[in-house]
Amino acid sequence: MKKDSQTEFETKVLDLDKEEVIKKLRELGAKESPEALSRRYVFDMESEDMEWIRLREIDGKATLAYKFKPKGNIQVGKTQEIETEVANFEETAKILLKIPFKQVLYQENKTHIFHLNGIEYSIDTWPMLEPYLEIESSSLEKVAEGLKLLNLEGKDIGDKDIRSIYLEKNIDFHTLTDLKFEKN
Repeated sequence: MKKDSQTEFETKVLDLDKEEVIKKLRELGAKESPEALSRRYVFDMESEDMEWIRLREIDGKATLAYKFKPKGNIQVGKTQEIETEVANFEETAKILLKIPFKQVLYQENKTHIFHLNGIEYSIDTWPMLEPYLEIESSSLEKVAEGLKLLNLEGKDIGDKDIRSIYLEKNIDFHTLTDLKFEKN
């Protein structure tokens, strides 16, 4: 693993009362960003572990990241990430789509972000799934603090990846190469 990568400290809580979590975060004085559509390309790399490039845009801000996670790991603090902002989502996608990756996925989800005490709380909604909470910070201790502030200690599932969450719903994530919300 490269020394310039950063360790991600994040955990997820499934089966939550979304409105109750939002209410509690507002009561605690968390800084809130409106729910926004997040769109991303995920470029899977040939690897025994989980290794991918992610191009993501949320609310007009595009970032490019390299991510590495040991295969099957759900332990908080084991995912490595190198991320940088890019000027143009579409043009960056055109470049990356020219590279022969193992698999390319396009995905959309909605994210509602709150910040409090150096902790990021993200309520994520994906097509075909119930919303879940992701808590991310700079250390295991801060993630634990984030759980405690919402009285969610022991209710988290660790750093389980979205593919595994879909698989638990009997949905093969790898077949969802163009994952979008249905247009009404």
